[in-house]
Amino acid sequence: MTRLKRFCAVFFVIFASCFFIYHIPYFQLKTYPDQLQPTTTPKSQANTLKSSPTITPAPTLDLYSNDPNLPYDKLFITKERQNYNTGDLVLIIPKLSLKEAIQNGTETDDLAKGPGLYDYAQLPGEGNRNVSIAAHRNKSRNGVISEWFFYYIDTLCTGDYIYLRDDQYIYRYIYDQTTIVEDDDWSPIYSQGFSCVTLTSCEPIGVATHRIIVRGKLDAITPHSKDYAYLASITSS
Repeated sequence: MTRLKRFCAVFFVIFASCFFIYHIPYFQLKTYPDQLQPTTTPKSQANTLKSSPTITPAPTLDLYSNDPNLPYDKLFITKERQNYNTGDLVLIIPKLSLKEAIQNGTETDDLAKGPGLYDYAQLPGEGNRNVSIAAHRNKSRNGVISEWFFYYIDTLCTGDYIYLRDDQYIYRYIYDQTTIVEDDDWSPIYSQGFSCVTLTSCEPIGVATHRIIVRGKLDAITPHSKDYAYLASITSS
C-alpha cells in the first residue's frame, strides 16, 4: 500500500510538471497582453502656441461669418481654411519692410519659409473673422541669433497698418493692441466678435517663455490693384 501511494505521488508530480511546462505559453498569453498598452506619439506641434487644443468640427456653411452658432470660446476649422494654399494670401507690413507669402500651416517646415496660417484661422473679410498668423522672430546659426520675420513686431503701435492681399482684394487693418500671454494660451486666436488679423510669435526673443500677440482691426477692403499705395501708418503721406 505504501509503495502504491509513493508511486501515485511520484506519477502526480511528473504529470503536473509536464502539464505546466507544456502550457507555459498559454499562461504567458493570458497574463501579459492586458499589461502591454499600445503607445502613441502625438503629432509634433510647431505652432508658436504650445499644446494640442480641443477643436470643434468645421461649420457646414462656406460663408460662416454670420453663423449664429459660431463658437466664441474655442477653436474650429472652416471649409475656407481647409481649401487654403500657400501663397493665396500675402502679408504686408510697411513699417517693418515685410512682404511675405503666408504658408499653409505652422509646422516647423512652414515657419522656416515664412509666416504661417494657423489651422484654426479664418480667411479675411467682413464679419467675425480672426486671421491668425504665426512667425519666428529670430533664428540661430552657430550660436549667433539673427533677425527673422517678426523680429520687430513689438514696435507696431497706434496708427500703424497691417495688410493682407489675395488675388481679388487688399484688406487693410489698423493696429489695435499688443499683449503678452502664456505659451499655451490659445484664446488670442479665438473669434473676437469682429474682423481682425492676429500676429503671434515668441517672447522674449531667444527665450520664448511667453507669446507676443499683435492684433489689428479691419479698416478697409479695396479691389486688388498694382498701383495701390501701402501706407505704413495713418499719418503717412
